[in-house]
Amino acid sequence: MLTARGSEKEAAKLVIDRLWCVSDPAADGFETLLPSGRAQIIFSFQVPLDEHDPTAPQPRAGSLHVLQGPSTQPRRIARASQVSSCGVSLRPGGAGALFGPVIDRTTDKVIDLSRFWGDEAGQIQKRLKALESHDARLDLLEAEVESRLRDLAAAALLARGIERMRKGVAIKDVCAGEGLSPYVFRKLFVANVGMTPKRYLRIARFRDALGRLTPASSLSDLAFDADFADQSHMTREIEQFAAMTPGRLRASNRPYAGHVRDPSA
Repeated sequence: MLTARGSEKEAAKLVIDRLWCVSDPAADGFETLLPSGRAQIIFSFQVPLDEHDPTAPQPRAGSLHVLQGPSTQPRRIARASQVSSCGVSLRPGGAGALFGPVIDRTTDKVIDLSRFWGDEAGQIQKRLKALESHDARLDLLEAEVESRLRDLAAAALLARGIERMRKGVAIKDVCAGEGLSPYVFRKLFVANVGMTPKRYLRIARFRDALGRLTPASSLSDLAFDADFADQSHMTREIEQFAAMTPGRLRASNRPYAGHVRDPSA
């Protein structure tokens, strides 16, 4: 069972994309998480979540509360945590309003939340676990996020900039509209979103194609609708971000957005 909603609090809407809570007693096996370009905060109520750092020589111990940095690569994970967990997906640039302009240091990493929130991370996990309903957990999580919001100016500026860029406005014109030099805008973007504007836009286009992809999709039509140069361009991008061909992705089991179940699952 999955319960999900957006934020109902005005200040938090700039930061929160989606609050979610999942209960699946039969969760087992593995799946691949596809890149979203967004950070998430996740609390598990049964099984520790593996910390992940692709540059670390040894895996770290698991934690019941993590910050999953903005993802640019596919990552295979165990589904065991989906027995009972909840979290919040943050808007691009929103993570900076919670954790400061250091988000590029978390990209493609999964980090124990206590490194940012100290003992309060564990206290929140216990309070969430004690609640019986998904809705109650989402309400508490939303309130905790809202209470920790810092300066929202960068989040608001980046939200405007991303909206314009996704409509096709050139980055130099976006910068001019905000009164920033391209250098300053790029630096602000990387620190708060976790990647360059160009890389973010590539992932956003990939996710747009993913959202349109159905078992009956024509790949040539999909490439056109998702604004790729042509089908071969789309194939290269999907192979990079999903580590599989468009045809294989089309045939895959994707119960949630961006989650590809292993064939045996």
